[in-house]
Amino acid sequence: MLSFFVLSLLCPLLQPVLAVTIDMEGLPDTGLDTSSWTTGVLPPLEDIWDLNDMQIAAKNVLSGKFYASYRTAALNEYTYQANLNIYSKVRLNGFGFRDVSNLQTSTTILGHNFSYPFFIAPAAEAGHANKSAEASLASAAGKAGILYVPSISSTLSIEKIAKAGLKDQVMFHQEYIWSNTTQVIDELDRIKAAGFKAIFLTVDNTGINGIRTRSMRYTAGSDTGHAANFDLNSLAAFRNLTDLPIVPKGIKTWQDALTCLHLGFPAIYVSNHGGRVLDGAPTSVEILMDIRKNVPEVFDGMEVYADGGVRRGTDALILLALGARAVGLGRPPMFANIWGEAGVSRLIDLFSQEMKTSMQLMGVSNVNQLNTSYVNTNAIVF
Repeated sequence: MLSFFVLSLLCPLLQPVLAVTIDMEGLPDTGLDTSSWTTGVLPPLEDIWDLNDMQIAAKNVLSGKFYASYRTAALNEYTYQANLNIYSKVRLNGFGFRDVSNLQTSTTILGHNFSYPFFIAPAAEAGHANKSAEASLASAAGKAGILYVPSISSTLSIEKIAKAGLKDQVMFHQEYIWSNTTQVIDELDRIKAAGFKAIFLTVDNTGINGIRTRSMRYTAGSDTGHAANFDLNSLAAFRNLTDLPIVPKGIKTWQDALTCLHLGFPAIYVSNHGGRVLDGAPTSVEILMDIRKNVPEVFDGMEVYADGGVRRGTDALILLALGARAVGLGRPPMFANIWGEAGVSRLIDLFSQEMKTSMQLMGVSNVNQLNTSYVNTNAIVF
C-alpha cells in the first residue's frame, strides 16, 4: 500500500487527467468525452459534434451567472423541458422510391432569399459568451446565407450589428413593446436607418417577464419597461410608427393566429419564448397542430415561423412539415458563440448537414415540399 507521503506527491500529477464533472441536464448522451477538458477553459471545437455538445461546453466555460442567463426558464421549467422532449413523440415518415440526388434547401422569408429555412432567433446579451457579441452571429449568418434577427436587448448597438453583417446581407430585428413610446419610436427609426428589413415584435411578455428562478439566484428581477396595457388598439398605433413589415412573435393560440391573419400581418412567429415566460404554455409543435386543426387558412394566408427546443435538424423538419416556413434557433447560437464566429459557423454546418441528411432519408428533395404526410403525430394527445 502506498504511503500517505507518496500519495500526496502523486495526487497533483493525477489531477489533470480526472474528467471534468458536468451536469448534462438530461441532454441526450451522444458520447461526448469531457475527460480532457479543464473547468473554465474553452474546449477544442473539434470535440463538438452537435448542438447539445455546445451547451455542455458553454456550461463548462461560462460563469454560473452568465450560463444561467441563457439557460434559465420560468418557474418549474415544464415548458422548457417540454420544448426539448416533444420531438421524441413525433415519428418521421421515410418514403422510398424518391429521387433525392438534388437537394433544395433554399427558401424565402418575407420575400428575401436564404440558403436554409432556419435562422438565428433573437436572444439578449451575446456579449456574455464572447467579446465579439452579436457581431460574430451576424457575420456567420451572412456567410452561410441564413437570416439573423438580433434582440433589441443586444450587447452591441443596432448600428454596430448592422455594420458587422456582409454587404447586402438581409437581417431583421426584434423589438419589444416599451411603455416609453419615445424609446419605441427612436429604436424603430434606428432599425430602419441601419438597413434591417422587418420587425419581429415580441407580444408574449408585455408588462413583465416570467419568474426565472435559475437566473434570479444571481440577479434579482427588475422592471422590464414593457407596456402592460398593450391591446389591439395599441397594436394599431404601433403599426403606424413604421413602414417595415411587422411579425408578431410569441403566438401561442390558434385564436391569436387568426386575429393576426384578419389584421393583415404578413407572418406570425409561433413561440413560447423558450419557456421563459408562461410555464405550462404549449410547445410550438402543439400550437402548429392546433392552428392546423382549427384555422388551417392561417397557413394559406400568411407565413408562419416557429421555434422552441430545436436542437437537431430533424426538429426543424418536424416544424416545417407542420406548417412553419422557417425555424428559429435561440439558445444554441448563444452557446456556440463561446468560440466566436468559428463556433457559430460550426453550429450552422452541423445543423444544416443533419437537415440535409434527414431530408434524403425521408425521401424529400425540396424543403418547401415538406407537409404533414412526412410526420406522424398520433402520440401527441390534446
